[in-house]
Amino acid sequence: MVDNLADTVNTQTSLSGSEPWRASLRSGLAEAIQRKSGMGTLEVLIENAIRKEAAKELERALQQVADEAEFCCPRCRMSLNVIAHGKTRTVSSVAGTFSFSRSYGFCPRCETFSFPADVQLGLAPHAKASPRVQEVCASMVLSAPAAVAAESDTCLMGLGLSASTMHREALRQGKRAMDLRDADAHLTQTPEGIRELSSRATPGTSPFTLVIEIDAWNIRERDNWGRTEALLKKGEKLERWHWVFGGTVFRLDQRGKTQSERAVITERNYVATRKGLDAFKQQLYAEALLCGMAEAKTVLVVADGAIWIWNLVDDRFKEATSRVDIWHVREHLWTVARSVFGKNNPEADEWVKPLVRHLERRKDGASDVRESLGKLRSEQSEDAVGINKILDREIGYFERHKDRMDYKEGKALGQPIGSGAMESTCAQYQCRFKRTGQFWSVEGDERLLALETLRRNRRWHLLFPYRQAKE
Repeated sequence: MVDNLADTVNTQTSLSGSEPWRASLRSGLAEAIQRKSGMGTLEVLIENAIRKEAAKELERALQQVADEAEFCCPRCRMSLNVIAHGKTRTVSSVAGTFSFSRSYGFCPRCETFSFPADVQLGLAPHAKASPRVQEVCASMVLSAPAAVAAESDTCLMGLGLSASTMHREALRQGKRAMDLRDADAHLTQTPEGIRELSSRATPGTSPFTLVIEIDAWNIRERDNWGRTEALLKKGEKLERWHWVFGGTVFRLDQRGKTQSERAVITERNYVATRKGLDAFKQQLYAEALLCGMAEAKTVLVVADGAIWIWNLVDDRFKEATSRVDIWHVREHLWTVARSVFGKNNPEADEWVKPLVRHLERRKDGASDVRESLGKLRSEQSEDAVGINKILDREIGYFERHKDRMDYKEGKALGQPIGSGAMESTCAQYQCRFKRTGQFWSVEGDERLLALETLRRNRRWHLLFPYRQAKE
């Protein structure tokens, strides 16, 4: 049985068929069986044997690539002047840590120094981790804090990565993701850049509607670290919670329903940033272009009634159809009903429910709501200052958004009348970024937000090109 198992492992892994490796594996398995070990022990023995043999193969392949790398400038392809041969570099990989030697040269045209072998192997300057280890760190830290991710590595990968290594490499990849994202956002500033972004979109096979949903959520940051007590004594108010601006973009034909009639979106893209509204505006516009906005027959923006959202829409998506989320509109109606009629009063239900039906079923249901609000306002005594203030505010809300409440038409066209996709997006991001007792720095949260967004947007291969073939 042991011989058959070793033969199977050797065949499946396609590793070296050397007798010492096979004999060592057989011996280890035989001893484990005699000790009446469980399957877990056998699996660990095989994992370790495979990793040890794989390390030899990887080390040989790595040195061969370094020896055969073309000695030319990575930028202009001109032959390099030799500075030194045999320069050693040590790298931690999924198969272990080992060293290889390569040549170092200077390009007189570009006036730059480089290791051509490092470039060909995809090794970042000064990085101690291999691309695969960097990917493991980035992926695990997106799921859990670095200390927890390091424990998971011990269980799942067995690489022995420390929390500090996890943290460092994840932030390194986050910085790369942020640079890629910001480069796209910068392209929105010129007509040539807009054309480039549009050219990268997947062409639509038929006329389509592009849906954009926008919202924001809070993230907690530790500002003025170590200075809290001193600043409080000076009477300064410290803010710990800051806005993360977010958006999701998808084509209407990518939206469907499950058998239980629950709405699902098969493919959509995301934006999330802590860099402020101006940065968010550029990033969202870039993502919309990458999703095919230039070819869309209709662009629909769905969001709540926040003023900053509609100012942004007026700036970047002027030609879009705008719609206020129906659920937020309902909340405004219930605010009025509870203020005027009191909580748990049947009259509140009797007043709200017909208006909701009007909004969803009539072409200009918003006018019915404004009329009803105006009537309520005229019936109030001037002494009812609090109620009148609420009514005036809500009348202003419905007047301001009256052209964004075409729910009947939206339903007829199969379009969303609520921003549930964005609400879901906010909740998904917060699962990682808003945990109990967790504080962020601006550098840390922005890099991981960019990394998470790049992963969600199916661009992981831009950081790890060897993943291109699997997407």
